[in-house]
Amino acid sequence: MKRSLWSFGLIASALFLTLSAPVSAQNDQCCSYQVRHNFKLCLNQCTFQSVKWFWNTQASAWHPLTTNTNSGSQTYPIPSSDVKCVSAFAAQECAFASACARFQVDWIPGTQCIQGFHEAFGRSCARCRGYGAQAISASGIVIRCGTPNATGTITWQPVLKDEVRGQCERMRDPVILRLRNPLTGEERDDVLFDLRTQGAFTWETQDLDGDGWGDTARLNYCCLPDIIMDGGITARVGGDSLTGQGGELRLSVRSGIVTESFKSGIFDGVQLPNVGERMPSSIEVPHEFDLSFRVPRGWELESVQIGGSGESGDTPPPPGDVNGDGCVDDSDLLAVLFAFGGQGGAEDLNGDGVVDDADLLVVLFNFGTGC
Repeated sequence: MKRSLWSFGLIASALFLTLSAPVSAQNDQCCSYQVRHNFKLCLNQCTFQSVKWFWNTQASAWHPLTTNTNSGSQTYPIPSSDVKCVSAFAAQECAFASACARFQVDWIPGTQCIQGFHEAFGRSCARCRGYGAQAISASGIVIRCGTPNATGTITWQPVLKDEVRGQCERMRDPVILRLRNPLTGEERDDVLFDLRTQGAFTWETQDLDGDGWGDTARLNYCCLPDIIMDGGITARVGGDSLTGQGGELRLSVRSGIVTESFKSGIFDGVQLPNVGERMPSSIEVPHEFDLSFRVPRGWELESVQIGGSGESGDTPPPPGDVNGDGCVDDSDLLAVLFAFGGQGGAEDLNGDGVVDDADLLVVLFNFGTGC
């Protein structure tokens, strides 16, 4: 390929500034996540024939950065089910991501109660130097009510899973009552249940009798003895409307050693390790939660909102970030210069199939971004 004197001038100037820049390491990270809950819901003063499902799925892969999304909401009759997915790829198998959301809801035979599940799941994988991927998805169900002083029962069963070769980022699984004061118009959220994990923890059920409903559950720590990872988990059962027992569980681990350990109320029977002890690979936890509630006097139950979300992979880089470290600096400039005139690869920032002046300008114009 013929190179202009202008191009060689840019190259010579950049090389003078960046001969000492380090070369980025090989990147090989894959992570899959699954956030699901099984539920049974009875609302004693509400009559409903439909549910509103909302979803958000986003998959990104780079270089160059490609992001695909599928988000929305729709009202469904009972029974119903649906699934939404997106995917993104970069340089064939160098990086890819997929993100999905789905739900199912049915009547409980002989009752005006419903049962079902919702789920957010995805996978991200980066297998080549300078490439990256991210998967994000959320799924939730809204049941409208609008009844003053409403009562009800929610039987709730969380499932948070990941399969890690890198490290999944965040997973969450809440149950929220949206309350409204008809006199003042004030609205507020009353959180009955909130389970969040980050890093190395999963909350998984075991279906022993094959009926689709978990019979036992364990809090698992990934991935002893081969990999020692950091992570944390917080579980809270409470809210002003809760009529049963509440409580909280908090556990954090750094380099395999427990740095925070707390339990109360409904979690008192869980055998947690003490701070300073090595984290065990598995701990038995409750497999379901009875979230019976009564809306405080003077308030009405506008809706019940049950949902969950998960995320894996890296944050998409700024333009010009070849090695995916979040900073456009000497390393990225040097990478483009060494690949100048080549075809494709992470250094081909605009995705036109060749590393040339245009890619060099992307780095120069964004130099210092994110640093």
